[in-house]
Amino acid sequence: MDFPNVSIQSMDISLKSAVSASNSPFTYNQQVHVHQGVIWQATVTLPPLKQSEAKAVEGFLAGLRGSSGTFKLGNPLHNTLAVGSITGSVGDTTVTATMTNAMVGDYFEHDDYLYIITSISGSDYGIMPPLRTNASNTTVDFTYPECTWRLATNDIGWSIDNASLYSFTIPMVEAI
Repeated sequence: MDFPNVSIQSMDISLKSAVSASNSPFTYNQQVHVHQGVIWQATVTLPPLKQSEAKAVEGFLAGLRGSSGTFKLGNPLHNTLAVGSITGSVGDTTVTATMTNAMVGDYFEHDDYLYIITSISGSDYGIMPPLRTNASNTTVDFTYPECTWRLATNDIGWSIDNASLYSFTIPMVEAI
């Protein structure tokens, strides 16, 4: 499904890593284990909408049937002039890349998954999350990169105030 064509008031986005840590109750030494799971999470808040605008959002949310449906969305403010291609295998957090104008913190899209550049050392680029599909000199998209999302819960809802304005806050997780 396509995300409705409405403006976004704010977007909170996070990258959640599966890491377990424990402290010894006697020495306070720490033991940390990094598991392979990493997932994007986000909450989108829409500006107050009139009923005529809100109908498309209501229909969109109802049509997703909770977390069963998926949709594409990216950070609406993220757009860079970078171009390039990557080579790597599933699970890699460092890929070999040929890129122009790419910087740490830039987002890119590969096979409908969203990545952020975490480091650059020559032609080695650190990325998160780990590469989800193989890439062999594959062109990546830096122009409003998106990924596939699903609702974070099966409950959907919205608010309507006394001025007949609708408010939507949409929690979502990456669909992997």
